[in-house]
Amino acid sequence: MSSVLHPVGPEDKGTYWRRRLVVVLALVVIVVLAGVGIKALTTSDDAAAQGPTKLDPSTVTTTQAQSPTASPSGSPTGTSTQSPGATASTQTTTATATTAAGACPDAALEVSLTTRATTYGPGKAPNLVLTVRNTSGTACTVETSSAVRVLTVTDAAGATVWSSADCQTRGESVTAELDPDGTRSKTTTWSRQRSEAGCPTGQAAVEPGTYTVAGSWDGVDAAPVTVALTG
Repeated sequence: MSSVLHPVGPEDKGTYWRRRLVVVLALVVIVVLAGVGIKALTTSDDAAAQGPTKLDPSTVTTTQAQSPTASPSGSPTGTSTQSPGATASTQTTTATATTAAGACPDAALEVSLTTRATTYGPGKAPNLVLTVRNTSGTACTVETSSAVRVLTVTDAAGATVWSSADCQTRGESVTAELDPDGTRSKTTTWSRQRSEAGCPTGQAAVEPGTYTVAGSWDGVDAAPVTVALTG
């Protein structure tokens, strides 16, 4: 112990203390380097533990997710595999069903006659409205051209003074489909003039008085109405 604290030798004491200091410093450097090396190894192990784990491809099961827009039929694009021809066929069938209604039988038709007013003053022409109604439970078609609508006006003595048939000509057939309880209405204006077969011009106006108007639609009669002409 005394030799450590009090070096003995041919050299002076300072030389021995410097040598011992060098040895101590070398030991300190060795210890520091050893500590750094141990820390580096520890950090490397921690990083390896925290890094992503590589999977063995042979142990991975791949599941293919079905596209949310894929159609039930399995079409790869997710669109319907129904052919355009099928859609066209459906539309054609619908259109055919719409136009397949037959002509309304007379028993299914109810015709009514109304007038906008019961009394018409000087220069006022009566407006006469014929309405046809489908009373059946199924749709059917009815002729609507003017040739099938006839209005006749008679005076108090029962003589015919005007008829829409005198000036009507049979034109192109026009039909309309009536749903159950469906109706069609047509208005005719009587100019208060007389008429004759062949529709000659220059007919005189009727005298003031009460007149009876009868009407029919395609052979089905309506209940008559009366109008009073004044002035």
